[in-house]
Amino acid sequence: VVYKANVKQIITEETNSSSSNGSSSSSSSNGGSSEPSIRATGVRLADGRVFKGKTVISNATRWDTFEGMVGEAQMPESEKLFRKRYKKSPSFLSIHMGVKADVLPPDTDVHHILVETWEQMEKARGTLFVSMPSLLDPSLAPPGRHIIHAFTPDWIDAWQGMSPEQYEAQKEAVADEVCSRLEALFPGLTAAIEFREVGTPRTHRRYLSREDGTYGPIPSRRPLGMLSMPFNSTSVQGLYCVGDSTFPGQGVNAVVFSGFGCAHRVAVDIGLEPGWPAVDKAYASLLNFVRDRS
Repeated sequence: VVYKANVKQIITEETNSSSSNGSSSSSSSNGGSSEPSIRATGVRLADGRVFKGKTVISNATRWDTFEGMVGEAQMPESEKLFRKRYKKSPSFLSIHMGVKADVLPPDTDVHHILVETWEQMEKARGTLFVSMPSLLDPSLAPPGRHIIHAFTPDWIDAWQGMSPEQYEAQKEAVADEVCSRLEALFPGLTAAIEFREVGTPRTHRRYLSREDGTYGPIPSRRPLGMLSMPFNSTSVQGLYCVGDSTFPGQGVNAVVFSGFGCAHRVAVDIGLEPGWPAVDKAYASLLNFVRDRS
């Protein structure tokens, strides 16, 4: 285990052999083209160290994985198609607050969604989401205090091109605006705040290593149900993806499901779990055919 490994490159090499680990080959995912087949053989870290392996699992987004670490020149056709079917969702502006408990009445619901006008609902900062976990478990906050997490969709473009001083000032200005809007739900909230920390799409990009701080992919056109979402295997032999860029998508429950699915897929492909190779290959080919034509 390497803490803060900071992988910069997924090392690949061309191979003429068919996949032996269950990761779908390039020809099966692009309709039988002559696209060269490549295999992931390891990773290179920012400090230059190289770790070799038969299997590489990326929990980065597919944009970061294939554009950033595999490289545009070796991007499989299936990933180019993914970029036509899906686009990056916005990131979030998040505000974590510690407040005096008496600002929240005893019967306050744990979750709230605030939409002042329907016309603004899908726009940046148009919808506010509020979660207060200490209402369910008071031990999460000091006595006489509650935790409020308020967040709203936002794009990184609104936070670019600023000096550090301008950036910090903008964070506080936007947070003041959000808290003012929340006064409609919790009168006296602003005066009750004892701690406040603000995160922007730049925060998500920096600490979560996600391109533009995106929350994950969303369809750019009407999808063919869930089948158009890629699974854990990729067209690069030995390379698997896990997280919200794979089936079943965004959200804690979905990402956990993706983790279980990826672990099982890898275990089967390397022989740690029993499998049915003929069925797997036929099923993977069918899914690839449906996805690539959706």
